[in-house]
Amino acid sequence: MKFGVFIAVLLVSFNISSAFAKDDTDPAVNANTKASFETVSAWVRKQMEAGGRYSEINAGERSKVDAKLDEMGRMFDKNGDVAQMSADDKTRMFNTQQEINAILNKRDGERLICKSERPVGSNIPIKTCNTASSIAARRQNDTQDFRRRQDVQAQQRGGN
Repeated sequence: MKFGVFIAVLLVSFNISSAFAKDDTDPAVNANTKASFETVSAWVRKQMEAGGRYSEINAGERSKVDAKLDEMGRMFDKNGDVAQMSADDKTRMFNTQQEINAILNKRDGERLICKSERPVGSNIPIKTCNTASSIAARRQNDTQDFRRRQDVQAQQRGGN
């Protein structure tokens, strides 16, 4: 029973079913063996690259996630699958996986962020939802546009 719960938590917390459904491939993933964990680990590492689901992760977080995935890989190297792990190793595996998920969920580019705001001239709030990556892209574009406008104004003042 504990084994089944552990696997369910591992699969759900890595968001495997939804994450793999969005990729080109649709491998049957069951992260209870070394081979299936390697598939999950490769997918997470790919998604941390530019343009991936977790591309918002900074370098420090990326190295921590990589180290934790390596640690989990070593546990699978030692035991082969979760069923063969000791209770302490299962606990350590779960805690390591939770640390990874805490970082990934915080920086998930597909995470919806909703807010309720009152438009100018109205007292009726409007709810808007955007993904974290679209908000970051808009923020970057706005910053670039602002700097561009400042440069143009500086050139116009310097040219007069």
